[in-house]
Amino acid sequence: MLKYIHEYVSLEPHQVTSSPVFFIGISIIILILVVWASLRKMRTDLVSVFTDENGAVQITPQALKELVRKSSMGIPGIHSPTTSILKASGHIRLKVRLNVDPECNVKDVRSSLQKKLEDVMINNLNFSNFSGVDIIIRGFQDS
Repeated sequence: MLKYIHEYVSLEPHQVTSSPVFFIGISIIILILVVWASLRKMRTDLVSVFTDENGAVQITPQALKELVRKSSMGIPGIHSPTTSILKASGHIRLKVRLNVDPECNVKDVRSSLQKKLEDVMINNLNFSNFSGVDIIIRGFQDS
């Protein structure tokens, strides 16, 4: 077996790239990277809400995304919100991407959504590490 490996290592670069072993090896590496990225993306790290003498309260990222989606449903002019959760130095910041109506006042929509989310996150859920909401308009929805 070592003989075959030694022969393969001593090949010229153009011979190596034309070998089926090279393509199989590259394919396996790409497959491993895709599986690793998929598993990493599916990982559910819990988001800490608060901790007191009775214990810790945590929320899943999916529940937090659902909370943003349901909070934005009641605000006219907002469509298709998606949420990213940013964790930095123990603080949670939400990045909300959404479509808006072209005739809506973006400043009013932004302030309404931020007020509603901050009210729910701080007053209702008692988030001790919530640092705010960033809103990104990714498009305009036809009415």
